[in-house]
Amino acid sequence: MPDPRSRRPDPVARETVASHVSRMAALNWIDAATFAIDKGTSFQRIIDRHPEAFDAMAALGITLPYDLLTWSPVKAGGTQRMLVGHAFPAKVILEPQIRGCPVCLRADAAGSTARPYIAMALRGHWMVPHVTLCLDHRHPLAPLWRDPKPVSRFDSVARFREIADEILAGRLDQETRDPTDFDLWLDARLTGLSQGGWLDGQPLHAVATFCHLLGTALLRLEQILPAWVGRNDRWALYQMGFEVASPGEEAIGDALRRLQKLADGPQDGPKKIFPLLYDRLSHDYRDDPTFEAFRRILRDHMAQTWPLGPGDDLLGEPVTERRLHSVRTAAQATGIDQRRMRRMLAAAGIVPEASDGTCDAWEIFDAAAAQPILDNLTALMPAKAFAEFIGASRSQFDLLVRDGVLMPALDAPDVKAVWNPVEGRVFLDSLLSGAVPLTKVPRGWEHLSKSAQRLKIGPGAIITAIRKGRITGVGKLEGCEGYAAVHVDHADVTRVLGAESPTAQSIEIFAKTVGLLPPSRLKLLINAGATPATRLQNPKTRAFQLYITAEDAAAFHRRYLTPRTLAQEFGRSWQSLTAEMRAKGIQPFSPQGEDFGPLYLRADVVAALS
Repeated sequence: MPDPRSRRPDPVARETVASHVSRMAALNWIDAATFAIDKGTSFQRIIDRHPEAFDAMAALGITLPYDLLTWSPVKAGGTQRMLVGHAFPAKVILEPQIRGCPVCLRADAAGSTARPYIAMALRGHWMVPHVTLCLDHRHPLAPLWRDPKPVSRFDSVARFREIADEILAGRLDQETRDPTDFDLWLDARLTGLSQGGWLDGQPLHAVATFCHLLGTALLRLEQILPAWVGRNDRWALYQMGFEVASPGEEAIGDALRRLQKLADGPQDGPKKIFPLLYDRLSHDYRDDPTFEAFRRILRDHMAQTWPLGPGDDLLGEPVTERRLHSVRTAAQATGIDQRRMRRMLAAAGIVPEASDGTCDAWEIFDAAAAQPILDNLTALMPAKAFAEFIGASRSQFDLLVRDGVLMPALDAPDVKAVWNPVEGRVFLDSLLSGAVPLTKVPRGWEHLSKSAQRLKIGPGAIITAIRKGRITGVGKLEGCEGYAAVHVDHADVTRVLGAESPTAQSIEIFAKTVGLLPPSRLKLLINAGATPATRLQNPKTRAFQLYITAEDAAAFHRRYLTPRTLAQEFGRSWQSLTAEMRAKGIQPFSPQGEDFGPLYLRADVVAALS
């Protein structure tokens, strides 16, 4: 057999080791998996760049160029993979979709004497999802194939065999485009070059992802919805974000402020004002240290420009203390008309007399410094206005008053305006401080008042448990204000406040136990006063219903026998016992002709059978 070392493909710049081994296997007339086994390893280990795989091949005289290993991802602990010195999540760099430049692949075929599907090679930088363009040919990377299984996905020769004709015929070609600044910067970072900019000091994957997220948010400045941008146009989002972010943090902050001016106010919510950007940084990348610089920029920006208070969310962390007020939130906290509030604050020198175009919702000031003035401006309110102020219906308000949760500031029967809006805000803050933001009501969650209604308890019990930290499943529903936004995990409430199961059997269970079915017969017996039952509270529904306690059961058994209890007591089959009783004239218990089923008076049975 000829020496396999003589049948080796020419390396291609930036080729992956899996691609090279697949082509080498094809030149030796076998598939990649069989070739790897023949060399004392496995193709999966080659894909993973496991050192033992290459040691085994080297022992047989097969060494691979270092460049192949450089442009192939390798495990770097946990779920991370390293490619040319940059870390990527495995699910990002090893996604099932394989992309490539069809012009590069045609050039591979033209420059080789091997069959086209053997000459075509996969490049390592094509695996980076942020790479969308081949700089050599200005051709977008085109989808080649998709396969969830790594061994067959990276056996490139087998896959190119299926599509080589399409590539050669140009059927995968797309419209070319000029490279953007982001395209050039990304390729420079992958090849180890640095332009010395601020972004060069940040992890590559985090930078590229942030540019895409920022570009998506910036679409609002062009009045374009993210849904309108197709996958083939993602390169434009990268460029939009890169163009803004590359100068540094100050430029990013300026862009965030421009986006805020498009909103009516903070009440629109950060997810609407910073589409995708806020959601990803506050949840998906919340614990990823490589995104910390970008989280800090957005967090500092919001902390300095947003009037956040208890119940609000700041990048996944609940706000527990108000540091900034706006004219709008100050008006809400005091119950004063917003226009009047601005005039009063302007007179006190807290906000400008004339707005510079900044709406009241964004006109912010130090909350602690202004609190004494706000306290003096606060006016008491009548009950109807106070209920609306805290976001409660009148019936919900009445229940809160009945439970002592809310109390009037004045005890004056002839005065309607006795409710202090400051106390209303304190009440809401006590519920919403630490509440998780909810975009919709999760399964099993209820509004606080509804949860109380289901358990047949007052809302005060739930509120007390929340304040004591016994109930932690509390959320603030997006799009609702005040008390209307407060939702709770009903299972959590039931765990803390639900009654213990009574030490008794339900009517249904006891009827099955003694064999008196259907249970409606036992209910008739109880209703007729012929056997006792005890009214207890159902732990789930909180409703009172009849149960059979141990004493009730003993009373039943002292007076009655059923075929099942007959058999248990006399040690014979119920069929023989009931037949004997019929022969001796013993009839089921049926006063006034009522049908209680196969139920017998114990005294009659014992007299007949003894």
